[in-house]
Amino acid sequence: MDLPANMPDIYAEVIVDSFASLHGGRKRSSALLYFANLGAQYQFDSGFSFQGELWLTDNQSISDVVGDEQGISNIEASEAGLHIGTLAMGYKSSSFSALVGVYDINYHFDVLQSANLFVHSAFGMGSVFGISGPNGPSTYPQPGLTAKFGYQRGKHSIQFAVADGEPGDPLFYYHTASQEEKRINLLVVSEYAYESAQSKLLAGWWGYNDDSVVLQNAGASRGKNNGFYLRTEYRFKPLPSEHQITVFGRAGVGASKFNFFDEFYSVGLQVRGQLWSFGDEKFGLAIAHARTSDVRSPEYGSDETALELTYAATFNNGLTVQPSLQWIGSPGAAREADDAVVLGLRLSWSFN
Repeated sequence: MDLPANMPDIYAEVIVDSFASLHGGRKRSSALLYFANLGAQYQFDSGFSFQGELWLTDNQSISDVVGDEQGISNIEASEAGLHIGTLAMGYKSSSFSALVGVYDINYHFDVLQSANLFVHSAFGMGSVFGISGPNGPSTYPQPGLTAKFGYQRGKHSIQFAVADGEPGDPLFYYHTASQEEKRINLLVVSEYAYESAQSKLLAGWWGYNDDSVVLQNAGASRGKNNGFYLRTEYRFKPLPSEHQITVFGRAGVGASKFNFFDEFYSVGLQVRGQLWSFGDEKFGLAIAHARTSDVRSPEYGSDETALELTYAATFNNGLTVQPSLQWIGSPGAAREADDAVVLGLRLSWSFN
């Protein structure tokens, strides 16, 4: 293979989240979470590239304190330690792209940069898709082996991927307590995108080829776990202001008998520009609403809602300070759960 056209692109990021549960939820308490990554990418003249990334995660949880299901912090992980986050070989031409290896599919599917400002997990990958499958899809904190192919022509693009249906187990295999035999489970994702200078539209479908984990009281596991999502954003600058405003929205559905949430909706806005002259500033307000499945257990309520207000200031040295305030309605979709209020502060530093 040819030598790299440039020096390798080396990057690093450290994130620390501090949360305090002020009201409601399971208990009044606090939690401190951290995440770090170190990565490098080589780009070759021929269009090939190689990327590797290491993740350092902890196992602290603010969701255990509050009792919510969707995830108050998008860096929360169930296992502490050092993990391979990305190890992939790619190819890209003017119209065709391919990427094969281990990586987070949410880097490429069901993602809008404007919504990534928020700390709450629901504004990344939608909650139906984000907690689907026996062990979640092939995304953080457990990415799996994935092959993705894409084609772009002008403002239109389409991409398709086949991924490990239960990341965390080797060779795509898993089994449940009711099944002694091991079965292959694959996740298939496809997405159409339209992008102009001011707007972006995504329409996606996802599905698993094997469904052995169904909800309680859902009956026999007939059919396949699959779902759809639609998300969009629009950017504009209201005169005479120099601030850029981005509004975004998302809707998604999934098979009721396989998913705790079978409907998901979110809307929000991001304002970017000089607000208080603290460097690169962003302000955001967003709400996410997830409806529990019709075949849920009788003890669950009908939905869980998350509202987040956040502000982030990034300085020239790569440091970002981001306070946030979250209101969680019906944490865990529990009938008797008190609505929760969570105050958070995120400190992050990035280098590239």
